[in-house]
Amino acid sequence: MKIFLIGMMGSGKSSVGKKLSEFCELPFYDTDEMIIRSEGISIKDIFKNEGEKYFRHIESESLKKTDSHGVISCGGGIILNNQNRRYLKDNGSTIFLKSSISTLKTRLLENIDKNRPLIDYGNLKKSLESTYENRKSFYIECANTTIVTDNKSLSEICKKIIENLKIEKI
Repeated sequence: MKIFLIGMMGSGKSSVGKKLSEFCELPFYDTDEMIIRSEGISIKDIFKNEGEKYFRHIESESLKKTDSHGVISCGGGIILNNQNRRYLKDNGSTIFLKSSISTLKTRLLENIDKNRPLIDYGNLKKSLESTYENRKSFYIECANTTIVTDNKSLSEICKKIIENLKIEKI
């Protein structure tokens, strides 16, 4: 079983993924963390030094390096590539963790990570709205299930995923 988590930055993909992988006793992968480990530098520095095109290439490669079983937290922009969208649809169950812009903004400000290269913290709301508008049709296209994460705990979100996918603990 392969479970892909997609959504905007701040939607909870990494946190939910870790908890879900524990419950399902599956390996956990975070494509952004895989990239940081393999490249030895931050994503922001990859964008700065090599550009977004290079980053998107290694992001696609990291997606394909996950085992046949696991919970995979995908980078927010992984769905921008048509081949990645096909891979997500053909190789597992894809869950869109959907959050309102206000929830994303709150989460990102609580856990400020200045290594997010595509976010303008000076105008965070507008930046998030623009990014979401550019991606939402791709998130919807890929998703087998959409889970709204606003005002939900990690446990509640994982429970919804488990119910939707009819997962039983291994």
